[in-house]
Amino acid sequence: MAEGPYPVEWADDQAVVTLPEHIDVSNARQIGEQLLVVINRGAAELIVDMAATVSCDHAGADAVARAYQRAAVSGTQLRLVVTAPIVRRVLSVNGLDRLIPVYPSLEAAAAAAARAPAAPLLPGPAKTAADGQPPARPGTAAISQAVLWKVIDALADGVALSDENGALVLVNRRLAEMFGYQDTELVGRPVEVLVPADLRAAHRGHRAGYAREPRTRPMGAGARLVGLRKDGATLPVEVSLSPVPTATGHLTLAMIRDVTEARRREDLTGLARAAAAAEEANRGRDLFDRVVNGLFHVGLSLQEAIDLPHDVARSHITEALQRLDDAIREIRDHLFATRSPPGAQAPGPPNGTP
Repeated sequence: MAEGPYPVEWADDQAVVTLPEHIDVSNARQIGEQLLVVINRGAAELIVDMAATVSCDHAGADAVARAYQRAAVSGTQLRLVVTAPIVRRVLSVNGLDRLIPVYPSLEAAAAAAARAPAAPLLPGPAKTAADGQPPARPGTAAISQAVLWKVIDALADGVALSDENGALVLVNRRLAEMFGYQDTELVGRPVEVLVPADLRAAHRGHRAGYAREPRTRPMGAGARLVGLRKDGATLPVEVSLSPVPTATGHLTLAMIRDVTEARRREDLTGLARAAAAAEEANRGRDLFDRVVNGLFHVGLSLQEAIDLPHDVARSHITEALQRLDDAIREIRDHLFATRSPPGAQAPGPPNGTP
């Protein structure tokens, strides 16, 4: 499988990538992606050979920085070979010479291979020999890293690992798809790129607060969180945060879930409940109006009966009692209907009373 446009030489689990004479915005992204591919293939050691490079701008330095971040997560030892003073100066301005060992020749970089592999931030499953000690077989760490990457990329939820400055150092395939990016586009960018513009200032404040008191917890408990896709569309998300201690500080691991369908179901359920409540309220108002009207006519009938002959008065009283009985029946039927579960038949009146 081609790893990119620039030469790559493998010796066991050590890879040497030879970069071109000039590195700038025209090829920096391609270089960065090729370095990430080599690391993802399980390189335990990666030497970036810039001996022939005579010019490098900040885009090139950014590509190297992204490779360093991925190497730090994967446990890959990264070394640079630089000869041109101007290239060293660019790396120094970006602080990379304080993070990555720089050697004057490829021979010196190869000879400086560490005797023990660097401990990855996300180690693979530990294996032990019969004596209880880890086996010293070469390539084991690289294989476990490759398997781990497949596991991370197979997760149904998005995974994002950010450093103390809020820069993304790792994202899985699901997160990139969820937010509309290519796999390598997000590494090195601030996590706020995934947050709507009007919420970014508040998010930085929340991130600073989390850095002061890091612990495993849901983000924005009880709040409806929203993410921002590359195309400008928003999507509802749920986020769980966990601190990841390192030798120099803490990284933050975020598990991000797209809850578009769950929110849609919640909204439809809420609308249905609101409609049912409104319908029930309307039935209650209608019943109230009918009962009040019926009682009003009962009062009129009884008042008229006072001055009428006995037979006529009796007819008015009987009519008034019938109206009163109808009102009581409506109230009773309404109460039974609201207390009975859906589909249940309302119980009849006791003792055969109409």
